[in-house]
Amino acid sequence: MKRNIGISDRIIRFVAFDLLIGASFMGFEVPMWVATVSFIIGMSLIFTVITGYSALYHILGISTRDADMKNPEENP
Repeated sequence: MKRNIGISDRIIRFVAFDLLIGASFMGFEVPMWVATVSFIIGMSLIFTVITGYSALYHILGISTRDADMKNPEENP
């Protein structure tokens, strides 16, 4: 797995993870299925934050990593 998520994208995903997990565990009045879906989406977000890899970005050919991170030998 080649990393394709940059730092700013990881921060945004981590904040979204916090909001989704917080909503599913903090006792807001939401149906059980909404809490379950938000938990599953939150877990997929934290996986991408930890690994730095997004399968959807890979399929679409997107990379949010900086240019100097892609080819470190070109920029001494």
